[in-house]
Amino acid sequence: MKVPFAKISTNTLDFDIEKDGLKFHGILKRKTNTLVLCNAKILGTTTHICDRCGIDIRLTLSENVDLMLSDGVYKDCENELGDVIEFFDGCIDLNEILISEVEAYNSDYFYCDSCKDIDKNL
Repeated sequence: MKVPFAKISTNTLDFDIEKDGLKFHGILKRKTNTLVLCNAKILGTTTHICDRCGIDIRLTLSENVDLMLSDGVYKDCENELGDVIEFFDGCIDLNEILISEVEAYNSDYFYCDSCKDIDKNL
């Protein structure tokens, strides 16, 4: 789902999308001419591979997403805003944000129950 930057005002714009068993919902709100605040939550389950033994596992997500979205290149000399995603076609791609956030979550280490028990016994 794409939302044009021009359609977002200082009033909140609600969004709600679902993809691959995950629900991504929240608000978009204009902060400046080129920046939009995204406060959202990702809920649901996703597949992952145990980082120790390689079997398929399911992860339950309940993750808050707090981002600034930039219409074009963002320059933050003071590093004040934290996480900023830049878009270059005049639209916010909510599917892209969801995929990116899930990939970032999956980049952590996760173990199946059997491998967790191994760690407890060491």
